[in-house]
Amino acid sequence: MKLTTLINVVVSLMVMIAAPVSAKEDQASEAGFHPNSVSIILEGLAPYYVPQVAVVPVGSVVTWTNPTASPHSIRHDGCLTVGPCAFDSGAVLPDGTFSIPMLPPGQYPYHCELHPVMRGTLVVVDPRAAHNDIAAAVEEAEVKTHAE
Repeated sequence: MKLTTLINVVVSLMVMIAAPVSAKEDQASEAGFHPNSVSIILEGLAPYYVPQVAVVPVGSVVTWTNPTASPHSIRHDGCLTVGPCAFDSGAVLPDGTFSIPMLPPGQYPYHCELHPVMRGTLVVVDPRAAHNDIAAAVEEAEVKTHAE
């Protein structure tokens, strides 16, 4: 799928998520489904974090799940610099999860401390932002993630 097609699909989904909640969505929330929850799966083979670049709307809770037989971590690259450290899971054991609360819009590159080849990027966007701004942020994150 072309990057522009993927971006259009993601933006459309985010607009739907930001729409007013219907009665069906209320029932889904009561059943434990939250439309602003996003899951990222850790894998033992490349690209390691699936999706490798996750685009999420502001207000989302992001959860990483480790179904592998090895511990892994999810550490924001900002933790390695003088910048703010947005999240640091420590070791996530096999069958474990790590969740982070809502983050402000921005790009959050991250890695596994135990396996530095494992890299991903979380892109938090405001669905009300211009489509071109969101597309540019996603494209920039894709380029950075694949360059490292």
